[in-house]
Amino acid sequence: MKKLITTWFAIVLVFSSAFAQHNAGNNGKVLLIASNKSINKQTGWDIGVWYAELTHPYWVFNEAGYSVDIASPDGGELYFDGFSDPEDASRYAAFDYISLGFKKDPSKMALTKNTLKLSSVNPNDYKAIFVCGGQGPMFTFVDNAPLQKFFTDFYLTGKPTAAICHGTSLLLKCKLPNGKYLVEGKRWTGFANNEENYADAYVGQKIQPFRIEDEARKMPNSKFEVAHMFASHAVREGNLITGQQQNSGEQAAKLVVKALEEDRKRYPTYVLVHGAWADESAWGFVRNQLAIKANVVTVNLPAHGADNTYGVGVGLNEYVKTVSEVVNKQIGKVVLVGHSMAGMIISQVAENLPTKIDKLIYVAAYLPKSGEDAAGITNKFLNNKPIEAFQFNKDYTLVSINKDALPTVVCADCSPEMKETLVKYHRAEPVKGLNDKVLLTVKFAAVPKYYISTKNDYSVPSALQQQMIKNNNTVKKVFEMNTSHLPFVVQPQEFLDILQKIQVPQGNAAQ
Repeated sequence: MKKLITTWFAIVLVFSSAFAQHNAGNNGKVLLIASNKSINKQTGWDIGVWYAELTHPYWVFNEAGYSVDIASPDGGELYFDGFSDPEDASRYAAFDYISLGFKKDPSKMALTKNTLKLSSVNPNDYKAIFVCGGQGPMFTFVDNAPLQKFFTDFYLTGKPTAAICHGTSLLLKCKLPNGKYLVEGKRWTGFANNEENYADAYVGQKIQPFRIEDEARKMPNSKFEVAHMFASHAVREGNLITGQQQNSGEQAAKLVVKALEEDRKRYPTYVLVHGAWADESAWGFVRNQLAIKANVVTVNLPAHGADNTYGVGVGLNEYVKTVSEVVNKQIGKVVLVGHSMAGMIISQVAENLPTKIDKLIYVAAYLPKSGEDAAGITNKFLNNKPIEAFQFNKDYTLVSINKDALPTVVCADCSPEMKETLVKYHRAEPVKGLNDKVLLTVKFAAVPKYYISTKNDYSVPSALQQQMIKNNNTVKKVFEMNTSHLPFVVQPQEFLDILQKIQVPQGNAAQ
């Protein structure tokens, strides 16, 4: 007799505009800091930020999977230096196709029309900061004490802290709590004298009120360095990263990305495992926000979503192997999160790799005892009552859910658009994995466990969730949400708040 299983697993393949670019924002956030509009007292020109010094780093960070915010001391609209505009009549930057593409994208330019005011920014929301150059900083950054404090305080956290070109003028006055200059004894770079000479000759007059290289070389224990004129040159000294001029933005940003990879050990690592009839994009509503203060890795199970593996014969062993490979690639321990059917998977992974698991978090998930399988738990709870919504293939190796019933059963409180998405991307599920039994011992029992239950769940009923929690008897704490089966879809912020409470319990901030 073929075992029947319940309709608790389904989740969503998310294709919202917020996640239109593959991997965009998945690794956290970087803050670009740019100058507001000012007037050059030497020339009388309107000045601000140099296009390439904002757009090229933006591109590097975006391609590396980071979302980018832009701030300025006063907030609001930025002004771009004329010579840096790829469409400027001078054609000085006509080769800069990255900036041209940025300029032609209304969504990107909108970011420059309404930048964050620096005083309103929470630095804890960013994994790195990057100070852009341009002509503006020589008047707006060099004596800007709040900006210098923001930069220094961020540097002292140990997180990657960068500045390029004339933006490095702020380093001429940044001081550490011991009274020493931040750059004292450190290798760093900025706009060079020979580049200032070239610029002055190009326009026929002196442009800047002072020269960064001159001032830098007067500083105690100065290790200021420059490369050939307008060559791409960036320097990393610990978590301080500097770039010489506009052609160095990409290289400096890549050094920041490298530093960010090394800095992953600073953050907890979450490995998120989706349930049945789903793929890794199920976590799209919470992944980017969670990544602000964590490393976040999502797993795509074999024969699910975009994975081309044919589902027949795919079972728990294949799922466990896939998740285990991801867990083993992470530095240190991970917080392993499983939704619905994935509760079976993360339980077996914790049994096999107990020293790699910091915590297990079950989300409306199956919490088994040794020797149990998902189908058996379901059948026992339902007294072997057949589930009419299921549709099997001829040999009962694949199962899907009647599409008329799917939205209501899985996510009654989802939006109409979300319900439509559920139906559109529904894919038949391998039956074998639902019938495969877990084998658990005291190793699994010893791993800390938390449970996020869903009170209005028509897929894994709340009564079944509570029954499994009670039978397990090792769950440290249960959090209840008044949602259907997809709490991270319908109440993403509440879901994230719960994860934060689990990671840092109240009264124990050090945990």
